Amino acid sequence: MTFAHRFVPVFLAVLTLSLIACGGDATDVPAPTVASDASQQSSDATTTENSSSSSSEEVTLRVGTGFLSAIAPPTRTTAVAMGLGETLFHLGEGYRPVPWLATEAKNLDEKTWEISLRQGVKFHNGVEMDAVAVKASLERAFQESASIKALLNTASIEIKDAHTLTIVTNRPSPIFPSLLTAGRTAIVEVGAAQSMGKAFNEKPVLTGPFKVERFQSGKELVAVRNDDYWGDRPLVDRLIVTHIADNNSLVLALQAGDIDIARGIPPHSVETLESHPDLVVRHPVQFQLNFMFLNTQSETMKDVRVRQAIAHAINREALVKGVMLGQAVPAVGPFPPNFLSCDGLHGRAFEPPVARDLLATAGYEDPNGDGLLEKDGQPLEITLLTYGQGGFLPPMAEAIQVMLKDIGMKVTIRTVERIDAVLEEGDWDASMFNNNMVHTGDSYGTLFSIADPSSYLNKSNYQNPQLDELLTQMYPLADREERRRAGCDASREIIDDVPVVPILHQNYDYGVSKSVIGFDNPYPYFLYLIDSKIGKR
Repeated sequence: MTFAHRFVPVFLAVLTLSLIACGGDATDVPAPTVASDASQQSSDATTTENSSSSSSEEVTLRVGTGFLSAIAPPTRTTAVAMGLGETLFHLGEGYRPVPWLATEAKNLDEKTWEISLRQGVKFHNGVEMDAVAVKASLERAFQESASIKALLNTASIEIKDAHTLTIVTNRPSPIFPSLLTAGRTAIVEVGAAQSMGKAFNEKPVLTGPFKVERFQSGKELVAVRNDDYWGDRPLVDRLIVTHIADNNSLVLALQAGDIDIARGIPPHSVETLESHPDLVVRHPVQFQLNFMFLNTQSETMKDVRVRQAIAHAINREALVKGVMLGQAVPAVGPFPPNFLSCDGLHGRAFEPPVARDLLATAGYEDPNGDGLLEKDGQPLEITLLTYGQGGFLPPMAEAIQVMLKDIGMKVTIRTVERIDAVLEEGDWDASMFNNNMVHTGDSYGTLFSIADPSSYLNKSNYQNPQLDELLTQMYPLADREERRRAGCDASREIIDDVPVVPILHQNYDYGVSKSVIGFDNPYPYFLYLIDSKIGKR
């Protein structure tokens, strides 16, 4: 409660002032040479002695998170983030693909890749991971996820020997190892998936340093150390991840010592936690985009001029100052500039007169003089979804509600607990959302996710032949500069057509107990949150 009381007045004051003021081989591909370092998290503390190593007392690491849904690949990336599963490659420094369950990738020709697999890896049930198992896992992912099938776009997967696969793609794919970093391609034991049926969704059999003991979606994940793990022996015996929907409760749990790591702490709590004698705040690089989905199948949102008007009505600077308390930067397009830098890329600036002109062109007028627009006798009214009680999304939705009212649009805010399920229902016009924008170390992965109808990130029900063609042209490009320009062209198309409204790139910070070791330099946006090197003093 303390945090909320401190936060709201500052937000309202800053927002009000702002509104008044503003009226060949692997070395030839664009993804860097696949390296041999399999570490996923850099930290000087990883060599610190775990005080529990000589004690019989069980060491438990407790993590609090505002989001905990499905864990079984290929539905979500949670298994990789929580140290349960692993992909063939993971993203290392500079977003480069680094071998993980694979040891090497050779580009035999423009469509053919030879993938060498790590030997001595066992699944959580003791079954050996070999070429047969990896082939079966990838083919299962293709069957269960149309978006993964389309992303990897493979023509065939052949077994060369016990630990080598030959993968042929339908089109030249110079960044194929980068695409294999996608968390939803985590390698699963297909035999267990077949025998367990639906139970596999709650207790997937994977290869990571921790294996599931029990899981309840939206409540709790309990995992135990995998003593047969192929890498460094995990430093803790047990991992407990608790879903804490209210962000203020998340912070209070950290302060009380009930959890060791708070994932995604709200901006208004950063200063308080930094001053706490037993806690630290970790600030990874900004990978996250806070944005609005616009439902392009909604009657109102089918008109691109309405979508463009919404984008011009949002005062991003005011939101950064008032809601995020400076813990963010305004977004121009879908990507943070430290990932994709585009010359001359201009977003839709805060220009309410332009927004009003667009709505007038779309046929909206104010016949009653009450400031609210109508068309054919129907009011311009939309439903805006938000979620994350106690976090920044609800107050941001309220601020946007005021901004859109200023251009004549009535906004009804609907706060929900399980945003994914509600978005699937389709009875909405716009929705607040935040997500990682660097899925595979190359802009193609995220752009594809926005454009592909089967993708998790296409909640806007969006289809655009022009964007599809730009991505088709981008896919086979081997030159880095050409890929950058192609990614920028696709970003411009998204800005122009507005299936999503980029708002800001927020700091995705962690509150961490000083008893935790091996977490000095967490990877941005919880792509890889838990590994074997995290321990406790």
